Amino acid sequence: MKWNVPNILTMIRIACTPVVVLLFLLNIPYGIGVFVALGVYILACITDFLDGYIARKYNMVTDFGKFMDQIADKAITTSAMILVLLATRNVAVTWLGVVIVLTVVLRDTIISGIRMVAANKKIVIAADIFGKVKSFFLDIASMILMLYVGLAACLTGAENAKIGAMPIEYIRCFGLALMIIGAALAIISCVNYSIKAVQALKESSEEKEKLQ
Repeated sequence: MKWNVPNILTMIRIACTPVVVLLFLLNIPYGIGVFVALGVYILACITDFLDGYIARKYNMVTDFGKFMDQIADKAITTSAMILVLLATRNVAVTWLGVVIVLTVVLRDTIISGIRMVAANKKIVIAADIFGKVKSFFLDIASMILMLYVGLAACLTGAENAKIGAMPIEYIRCFGLALMIIGAALAIISCVNYSIKAVQALKESSEEKEKLQ
């Protein structure tokens, strides 16, 4: 394993995951823990952009980096989604959250399996734009919903609750809408990636038959 800047950034993102979870779940008054967790999550998302950019620009791509980058992305994104979708204690939102999380996790599992099969046949399938946009929507949605949870915790008084309930409900609805869009993009990405994989495997098989 080579400790270069991209790999260090990836490991920082992995380390951010338990910090975000712990801060979010701690019952710190006025939502301070949630707001700090939001800051750490934003930092983790920034490292996600920087490690890939630096690795490609300065030719620092390593097998370890590619492997750990996927783990870091899934760990921080899935953890944040579960936290924010279950924090509101609303039955409808909880069920919606379960469907969204299962959709995203299942999509990642399927694509990981496809990549393994393709790698065994020495086939490289490029990531599609839907997957990248999906990650962007899910990250922004998680940030917005963390903001909602933090603001809701600030409204401790009955009078403040009446004043602030409606505006922050708009924030939650916006975050949930982005989360649903992200889940839809995850499905589209999975279908598109599967089609590309089938075509690549078929072409590889036909080439081998011609050589024989």
